[in-house]
Amino acid sequence: MANLHDCIQRAIDAKELDTTRGQEIQSQFSQLVERYNQAMPRHQAEATAAEHLKEASRAQQLSRQHKVLSQLQTMVRLKHLVDKADDPAIALRNLVEHSEGSGFEGEGIQALSAALIKSVNSGLNEVLRETGRNVFGNSRNSVMLMDIIRELHLEDTGNAKAKAMAEAVRHQQRRMRQMFNAHGGDIGELADFGVAHSHDAAQLRRTGFERWAQDIALNLDWHRMVDLTTGKPFAAKGAQPDPEAAQRFLKDVYDGIVTKGWDDRDPSMSIGGRAMYNRHAEARVLHFRDGSAWLEYNKAYGTADPFSAMIGGLHARAREIAQMRVLGPNPRMGLEYATQVAQKKAALSGDQKLIDRVDRGGKLAKTMLAHVDGSANQAYHEGWARFFSSTRKVLTSIQLGSAALSSVTDIATISVASKAIGLNPTNVLSQSMRLMTSQATRETAARMGYVADTLADAGSTAARFTGDVIAGEFTERLSGFTMRASGLSYWTDMNRLAFQMEFAGFLAENAPRAFDQIDAPLRQMFEARGITAQDWDLLRDPSTQFRAKNGANFISPFHWLEHQTVLQRTEAEGLSMRLQMLIEEQIELAIPSASIEGRARLIGNSEAGTIFGELLRSGSMYKSFAMSMTLGQIRRFNDQPAVMAKMKYGASIIAGLTLTGAVAIQLKEIAKGNDPRPMTDKKFWAAAGFQGGGLGIFGDFISSETSRAGGGWAETLAGPVVGLGSDVAKIAFSNAARAVNGEKTYLGRDIANFARYNTPVASSFWPTRVAFDRMIADQLQRFLDPEAEAQWRRQMRKREKDYGTSAWWKKGDTTPHRAPDLTNVFGGNQ
Repeated sequence: MANLHDCIQRAIDAKELDTTRGQEIQSQFSQLVERYNQAMPRHQAEATAAEHLKEASRAQQLSRQHKVLSQLQTMVRLKHLVDKADDPAIALRNLVEHSEGSGFEGEGIQALSAALIKSVNSGLNEVLRETGRNVFGNSRNSVMLMDIIRELHLEDTGNAKAKAMAEAVRHQQRRMRQMFNAHGGDIGELADFGVAHSHDAAQLRRTGFERWAQDIALNLDWHRMVDLTTGKPFAAKGAQPDPEAAQRFLKDVYDGIVTKGWDDRDPSMSIGGRAMYNRHAEARVLHFRDGSAWLEYNKAYGTADPFSAMIGGLHARAREIAQMRVLGPNPRMGLEYATQVAQKKAALSGDQKLIDRVDRGGKLAKTMLAHVDGSANQAYHEGWARFFSSTRKVLTSIQLGSAALSSVTDIATISVASKAIGLNPTNVLSQSMRLMTSQATRETAARMGYVADTLADAGSTAARFTGDVIAGEFTERLSGFTMRASGLSYWTDMNRLAFQMEFAGFLAENAPRAFDQIDAPLRQMFEARGITAQDWDLLRDPSTQFRAKNGANFISPFHWLEHQTVLQRTEAEGLSMRLQMLIEEQIELAIPSASIEGRARLIGNSEAGTIFGELLRSGSMYKSFAMSMTLGQIRRFNDQPAVMAKMKYGASIIAGLTLTGAVAIQLKEIAKGNDPRPMTDKKFWAAAGFQGGGLGIFGDFISSETSRAGGGWAETLAGPVVGLGSDVAKIAFSNAARAVNGEKTYLGRDIANFARYNTPVASSFWPTRVAFDRMIADQLQRFLDPEAEAQWRRQMRKREKDYGTSAWWKKGDTTPHRAPDLTNVFGGNQ
């Protein structure tokens, strides 16, 4: 009787089966026969091998069918959304990130990602509060964290609290897996999955396969690992696998890691390479014998600390779910399809302007998606990309230590954004103050499901200004420490929590009213985001509302999800996420960050690790925040229904940002050891306008030819990395040139000033900035520069001329000679 190998060969010869695929199956069959032949007769080995291959093939076929159905469903929805959109070019962009006033009714990946991530954090409230990041970026309780990791791998630690927290993490893992699969994914259920690894491919290459295989084989539990060729475990419980099969399996895993998947993938003309739906099938094949083995392996070969691996893995899955839910199992193909639908609509309209807009909109949307899925960060030269990214993180620590003082402008954006949607701005700001000062209020927010972002992400606040989130661990921690220690993280977290709490209270205030009777701004937001009257009736159910100790009611999407009993879980997930998405979109207007669109417009598709790509990344540092805020405010301005409403909104935001920009300038002047600047000068108010718009450094040029760091227009436009290079070059080359020409050198002065402006944390950390400047940097300059005193006197005269302000802590003095003169705001020193 012919065996499966011969049957496949006949199919290949008859051209009924692709040669490559046929030979792959023949090879798998032969390997299985040889393995099974060691334990059973040849004919039985052949029959068993054939049956196992057929079973594995059926499972793969079902997975492909599920993916195709999900993709077809997505295509129908995308076509409907694009066809009905007033402007298909805007619709393409909004598939990735919502823009105010676009009229687009579909979901956007960015807001959905944020909503899903916050839902995960809500479910892990206790875990994050116990083990989340402290000011140094370390876990608050590393012992508890290690026990949670062990419990996740079914290792009994005897720690009941860790066991309960591990179960909470496992619940979120299961929830994310189910949502991933619901949108076309293919991840099997593993109750003891534990935590995924981020393998250090460079370390694996340095170690080599043989040593790596020896190290990892000792830590694996082979009976819980499935041989994909048979669909069966590699070994019985307590037994060792077939050495040849184990070695072949580990070689396949090793090659997949070090080649980033190219070991079993051929180049093609398809968009995006491997689809997202099966991206994690391989990541779950390694099962460690227990949590201690996982920790041991992670220490040697992992790229993430245990906390980042546990929480960051869930966040990454949430971002992938958002992409698949909006664009299908292969998001890039989904966006390409939506783009073609828009192109067809534009072409049939005969409107050349629309055709051009769709072309530009499609390109921008694809660039935005690249920044969302991380492909825009794939480096041309990994070493240089990491070097420059780490440099930007260090510069963040050097230059953003006083960003908390600049963030006072949030008061203006919060006030205007709140008023625009019907919230009381005073209530939002008061709630923020209560959160900052009251542990009880923060606990109430946590019970509602609102958890501070910084607990779960060390780099989130720095990214608000830089949009740059990939770097070495040390520089990431340095940047994160600056943001936390300066208070910026706390300020941002509390403002975001306050906005969400007040919105939840606003929803509860409207709960007694039917859909057509609720406040007009709220109803309009609901209609724009697809929340119907029927949905509102479900959301306003009194039994699902959160009641605070003071008796106040709130409608929180996360609390509602866990307490509603009418909808099936999947339907309830969808409604709660739509409501949280709406809130996320409003938060972005109230407390702006570096948006995806702003980053895409500034950086485009430039590759990290190239000269052009790194110049763009340097130039966009801190500026993407300003662009994001500007885009949001312009679009909300344009969305106002009448000319007078537009004028009123424009006046409110400009006045608010200018006034709070003025406050930020004065606070930073005092932090630098100077009196406040006179507010009677037109130049001051121009600078305040720049400051309020997030471009305070450009306001320096209104009164001076140099920026606050001593750089000119070119260096400021080129960005901090170029500015740092200029500072380094100045020390070496400028002084060398002066020496060659027989001129006086300023080596000592330049070294001292380099330390003054480029010391991580200390150069800009607002609580101690002036003390560092006077007690360390000035004393270093006095020691190295014999003309230090004369230069300081010239600088002070120039400051008085340019800014009309004197110093309350004079240059070179180790102690202040008086308190700041607050009366100078009225021009007292002019």
